[in-house]
Amino acid sequence: MRRVPHPVAIITSTDPRSPTAQTAFRGMTVSSFNTVTLYPETIVSFNVKLPSETFNAIDASSRFLVHLLAPTNTTARLARDFSQGNAKIMRADESATFFQFVPMSGGDGGREPPRLVLLNNAKKDGESSLPTEARRVDGSGSSVTPAPVATADYFPFIFECRYLSQSVKVGNHVIVLGRVVKVICQEAAGTSDSGETYSPEHLCLTYADTRFWKIGETISSV
Repeated sequence: MRRVPHPVAIITSTDPRSPTAQTAFRGMTVSSFNTVTLYPETIVSFNVKLPSETFNAIDASSRFLVHLLAPTNTTARLARDFSQGNAKIMRADESATFFQFVPMSGGDGGREPPRLVLLNNAKKDGESSLPTEARRVDGSGSSVTPAPVATADYFPFIFECRYLSQSVKVGNHVIVLGRVVKVICQEAAGTSDSGETYSPEHLCLTYADTRFWKIGETISSV
């Protein structure tokens, strides 16, 4: 299965039992995201290895977000970090953090799943790996407080989902099912119903052979 490419997604949720909002957010990377059905309702699925703090949050809050990723070095780094566990994410040096959890507003008693927002202080070889137009600078041109960057540039699709109780435990994994209730952010490069084709830059990040990939050339079926 290492040679089979899979889509990369980051799942976020909020544990309503956490004593503070700062410690309530959970997130994980999955490479098993898929659609189960589109009609009459859109149902999606992914697999989670147990035990999982993120799954516990999903189970307790009944809500989660699915972030699909653009094929960039920055999103690959983010996916790598979220594959290493919530404890490591929460212990990260704040000065080196290049993302934020941003609570959604919905008045659901602290159950709202958080969106991921990238900041402009992600560094690569001493330079920002994010667009220069996203940097906030003072009069001297020196970088100051990190500012959020355009969400659609890095998360072309974000789905808000309701957890379904039909989810199935198989061995040491659980197959999570969710109903898509809202598309929070969608890339403006057309839709699947428009008849347009997409360049590799508009296709989502994939994972195979223990590495992240951007899809390349097409192969004719004629």
